[in-house]
Amino acid sequence: MNHQTYGQWLQYAKDELDEELRVQYENHLYSCNHCLELYVKAVEEADYPSLADSVGASFSDSVMKRIEKPKEVPREKAGGNIKKQTLMHYGVAAAMTFLLMSTGAFSQLVNIASTFAANEDRSIVNGFLQNTDSITEKIETTLEEENKDE
Repeated sequence: MNHQTYGQWLQYAKDELDEELRVQYENHLYSCNHCLELYVKAVEEADYPSLADSVGASFSDSVMKRIEKPKEVPREKAGGNIKKQTLMHYGVAAAMTFLLMSTGAFSQLVNIASTFAANEDRSIVNGFLQNTDSITEKIETTLEEENKDE
């Protein structure tokens, strides 16, 4: 096969070839994956030229000049606010703990937890299994009595 070079595909992508040669190149693309890859790269370069070529170095300098520098917050003020905020949170937590303890909310939670623990033994599955055992025992007892009577 007659493969075209990357430069030839770049000319094709930029539409710099005569019509007859373009038709030959198109027909070749249908059968050659190697040239198809070169063609795709050439189209990308032709459609999207390098930004460094189109934009000068002065562009980045002018953009950097327009960017405002962030204002720095003095550390003394920021540190004082954090200490006050932490102290405020601690005070609110202590007040809520005192309020809950004085109303008995914590003791009620303990009572509820112990009630759940006591009721855990009386679950539905355990009740079903106990009833099944008692039914089985009744059937066995009835069968034994019938066997004794015979």
